[in-house]
Amino acid sequence: MTDRSVSWTDADRVAALLARATAPRRAAPAFGFAANGKSSAARPLPPPRIAPVTPAVAPVSIAPPPSVRLKSAPPKRAPRLEQPSDNPSDRLDALLAWTLDHQRCTGAFIADDNGLTLAAHGISEAHVSLVGPLLSALVGVRTIPGIDAMAGALWLGTNMMSWVEARNDRGGFCLGTVGVEPLSSAAFEQLKEALELTVRGL
Repeated sequence: MTDRSVSWTDADRVAALLARATAPRRAAPAFGFAANGKSSAARPLPPPRIAPVTPAVAPVSIAPPPSVRLKSAPPKRAPRLEQPSDNPSDRLDALLAWTLDHQRCTGAFIADDNGLTLAAHGISEAHVSLVGPLLSALVGVRTIPGIDAMAGALWLGTNMMSWVEARNDRGGFCLGTVGVEPLSSAAFEQLKEALELTVRGL
């Protein structure tokens, strides 16, 4: 027969088909199909957004360096002493009360240039006994050129004795204070002004 039968089988073609059928399948490519039918490569997902975490740290207070720190307000000036009375005893008492109320001291005294204590409050007998010798010594100190002994301060143990002097026609008078620290220059000026006002009427 020269024509092929419908049942005729090509042995080589059948072997090739069987080899293809039994071969292991390859993994399908990771392609998707877009809405227009065209394939598109799979795009990687964007990384997840992570909110920054602020550590729970207590705020730290940083003090400014000494050069930029605010300076404390200067001490307030004491009010001027008023002397409404002409009585010498009242005037001395008013000066003593004003000194104790408005100056940094624990005690105060008033004495004349003979060392006689005219009024005192808040000072010990030992301090009172020093007033006479101290004022007597200052008489000699005032004779030294260039030395102003009309005001000064002296450590006595743990206390500081400060004094100012003023004079009138009857002689010299001393206003002294006792405290744990020296008085400022402004305090000395206020004490001298108050003492001069007081002795002006004695």
